[in-house]
Amino acid sequence: MRKQRKTLLCILSLCICLLAGMLVSFDAHAEEYDGKPVTGMDEEGNIYEIEPEVGLVEEDISTFADSNEKIVNFNTKGNATTNYNEIGTGDAGYTNGAYGADAAYLGESGGKVKFMLSGVIGQVDKGSVQVINKSSAKSVSYYTVSRGWLVHNVTTNLNENKYASSIRCGRAPSYLLEGGQYYSYDGNYFYTFDKYSAMLNDYKNNSRGSSINPSSPYYNYFQYLPMRSASAYSSASMDSLIASNTRDDSKMRGIGSSLVGNQNTYGVNGLITAGIAANESAWGTSNYALTRNNLFGLNAGDANPDNASYYTSIDSCIKIFTETWMSKGYLNPQDGRYFGGFLGNKASGIGVKYASDPYWGEKAAAAAWTLDEAGGNQDQNVYTIAIKDTLASSHQNVAVRADSNAGSTVLYSTGTQSNTALLILDNTSQNGFYKVISDGVLNSSRTGLNTASGKYDFSSMYGYVAADSIVIVNKGTNLAGVDRFTDMDESAWFYEYVKFVYDRGIMTGMDTFKFGPGEDLSRAQFATILYRMAGSPSVSYSNVFPDVQDGYFFTSPVLWAYSNQVITGYENGTFGPGDLITREQMAVLMYRYAEYCGLNTQDSSNLNSFPDAGKVSGFSKEAMSWAVGAGLIQGDQGALNPQGNASRAHCATIITRFMQKYGL
Repeated sequence: MRKQRKTLLCILSLCICLLAGMLVSFDAHAEEYDGKPVTGMDEEGNIYEIEPEVGLVEEDISTFADSNEKIVNFNTKGNATTNYNEIGTGDAGYTNGAYGADAAYLGESGGKVKFMLSGVIGQVDKGSVQVINKSSAKSVSYYTVSRGWLVHNVTTNLNENKYASSIRCGRAPSYLLEGGQYYSYDGNYFYTFDKYSAMLNDYKNNSRGSSINPSSPYYNYFQYLPMRSASAYSSASMDSLIASNTRDDSKMRGIGSSLVGNQNTYGVNGLITAGIAANESAWGTSNYALTRNNLFGLNAGDANPDNASYYTSIDSCIKIFTETWMSKGYLNPQDGRYFGGFLGNKASGIGVKYASDPYWGEKAAAAAWTLDEAGGNQDQNVYTIAIKDTLASSHQNVAVRADSNAGSTVLYSTGTQSNTALLILDNTSQNGFYKVISDGVLNSSRTGLNTASGKYDFSSMYGYVAADSIVIVNKGTNLAGVDRFTDMDESAWFYEYVKFVYDRGIMTGMDTFKFGPGEDLSRAQFATILYRMAGSPSVSYSNVFPDVQDGYFFTSPVLWAYSNQVITGYENGTFGPGDLITREQMAVLMYRYAEYCGLNTQDSSNLNSFPDAGKVSGFSKEAMSWAVGAGLIQGDQGALNPQGNASRAHCATIITRFMQKYGL
């Protein structure tokens, strides 16, 4: 059962603060309101009301003092929206500081303050915000890793050392450490706590070079999954997983058939729809849900929330939301609210115009993660997602065409917003084009959009985009074999070798979507590879090596290899499972494995043709001569590099050559 919601009185207070001996007032470029509750979310997906407060920060020096590290404070008026314009496109946007107070300060000119917040680089009237030194803030929003999940701790009042929301943003990428704390104002690139100034400089210079992941931006799967996708859950399954996360009086209970039925008719993902409903209605227990059957806050505008629509039933509300608001509205490229057909943030997606909460997309995605976890993770990472413009400063307007050539009909254009997500339908490009799902409803001849209808046919509504205009960031499980790995490309020298060993189950990935071709291989991992080649025979545990305890993934492989004289271990009696294997060690183990299999190991080659032949250790000379003679090792840039570490790509290459030579 979902925790009991906290019921707090929303209090709007207006104040004029004396800062640094001068009166600073904030103008009315914002809509102030007190009828619509402000909500927060915790790691478990619980939603609760929070008391909005004016968050002006007092400093002993001028608010616009010289400092290398500054923050733009958007919470200067409490529960109120602040308008801004995106730099690069001029698009109008808005945000509410009561949901997320801080933004990165990128400078100012002409009475405007430049900032980054929730992925968007914008400029706002100087009188609408407060610029403070970072050292004056008692809390700054940051990301952390908690139990393997990426969590966004969001502050709404810089005067307090606490966080109104802790939003679970999906499984943490491998380059972020458990318990680590990281800054990011786009949720894609992350900076360690000592790199705040470097982060600001990167933002100013349209770079992410100082981030932890400059070449591997992170994209929260459900936050960037296009709504034109289908959940795998049946109506009954959807009901079950929603029931496991809601109270008895929740208006979300029993909506499974409506979610799935409208998904199949109007092409709007049922699980993500449920995530939006959970966020907007506090899991079906908000006042509007209980009294108006309104799960999505429809027409509950910031300035006039009591204009929220009434519906005769929850089913009616879901139909209106999927058909009219989504399929014919936010997902229609000709609609003024279209900034991409996915949840997104303030740079792109539905959240640009749907909500004043800058982290609305993260919260709806977090609810989807919670539901999918309850359902056994059936929907996670199923689809392949590509991104147009992975930097907030890039603003291509990419054509979506009817066919895979530059001369074909343009069905619609993506828009100039950065970080636009597209759902890829094919493993490989055709004539330099990827087949993608269409955000808009297409007409029957597939020559353009049909804006009059919300009905969607997944089988016929697709288009093509130029492959060089997008980057694949998530290879889904709908892709076969090795193609699911985001770090694999058909043009790579090691592609066929990796494919060979992966298709035979000899080598698997580092995780679901990363093979790690450049990662060095450990002795434990290589023992496991040989064990799989041998058919993974049953092994009883015995305490052979003090550093190989029972229950590890490498325990049976190491014991099997030891019992068959493939592995002997170090002279000190240990195995060293975590030690990186060298190229000559790999040759020795392969030589012994060949002998174990009864294969002919008479091939031999004189190593003196290599400039570093003298560096080959005595224990490995026979094996290295065989490996070179058999064509398994062909040199590393003309050298043997015997003590060099072996990468996973090199291992895949040697294993493939071995199996092909001996017809295995």
